[in-house]
Amino acid sequence: MTDNLIRGFEEFKNHYYGEDNSLMPKLVDEGQDPKYFIISCIDSRSNPGTIFSTKPGVFFAHKAMGAIVRPYKQGTALSAALKFAIDYNNVKTIVILGHTQCGAVKALCDGLQDEEIQSFIEFAQKALAKAKTYSDNEQDMLEHTEKEVVLQSAENLKTYPSVKNALDKGEVVIKPWLFDMAAGDLLEYDEEKQKFFVISD
Repeated sequence: MTDNLIRGFEEFKNHYYGEDNSLMPKLVDEGQDPKYFIISCIDSRSNPGTIFSTKPGVFFAHKAMGAIVRPYKQGTALSAALKFAIDYNNVKTIVILGHTQCGAVKALCDGLQDEEIQSFIEFAQKALAKAKTYSDNEQDMLEHTEKEVVLQSAENLKTYPSVKNALDKGEVVIKPWLFDMAAGDLLEYDEEKQKFFVISD
């Protein structure tokens, strides 16, 4: 059942190990220096390592349903990871990477009655409420909610002390991005125009 994973690892090993200038031994010897911290959804179709075609060592990764960032709470996996990345690894860019056709957002819109899932996605209720002000059409509301979840997560990020401190010093930027899976486009939110725009070719 895991043959495809093993084959993938063998391809990875052949590509990044074994030669004099291979990347992984260099990263092991010299350490990592990631430029980005990417918060993405658990969805298997929007894995940042795949869609950005990155080599090892380029970004720190954190995954959560819907790429939802809850308000700061000390001792969570995300708060510790952000502290480590910003204060000890000098990361300058944090990306919130949402995506279209998101199962977590649909569960939120549909009011899924599962206590375990609901207790997490309920932090995005504010995004859903705002989306409802744009349209009562189910598909439109879903699309607006996907965007609003990204924006709410970006705002919640600012409640994390490590992020707030770096923002106050102008040492970090937050990029609210949305991967349109159907169109194959990457969008970024323009705060001045209050709209998402395609930034990929």
